[in-house]
Amino acid sequence: MRKMIKVCEVSMALESLLSLKSLIFSIRFSEGKLAAANVIEETVKRLEEEEGISPSRIIVGGFSQGGAVALLTAYHRRTQGKVPFAGCVCLLGWLTLKDDLSVTDEVAKSTPLFWGHGQYDDKKVLFEQQKHRVDMLKSHGVDVTDQSYPMGHESDYDELEAMAEFCEKLLFPSE
Repeated sequence: MRKMIKVCEVSMALESLLSLKSLIFSIRFSEGKLAAANVIEETVKRLEEEEGISPSRIIVGGFSQGGAVALLTAYHRRTQGKVPFAGCVCLLGWLTLKDDLSVTDEVAKSTPLFWGHGQYDDKKVLFEQQKHRVDMLKSHGVDVTDQSYPMGHESDYDELEAMAEFCEKLLFPSE
């Protein structure tokens, strides 16, 4: 239960950070996303040091801006020598800039991605952009499960069910 509380605390901290940053999104998103990625990295380091949880047992993920930060953290910030995450989940997020994609071979092989997207999401993240970014990640060797759902910029039960199955297979493969 303590671990779940820590995850919730991080989630709330990131939500607050990203909410503040969204006010000046067009000017300073780069700073905000890097700050949020740093919070995730620091939390992962603490979980490893204090709880003995390896990054290889952690799935990093998020919704919308949180999904963008999850992609940044999983596929750009995990440089050579860092233990790759167990996986990444991006729900209605986006790969921010082409410069944010720097996938090592080790990360590509070890960190599969579930990317869910709304077919009618035209307010924040265009549906058409997702396919292009999925293709970019696949070209780097990332195992991407991409699924679209008949919705806008929102969550859907089927999407959450598919995400849960993806996470379960990664964390409990033999059960």
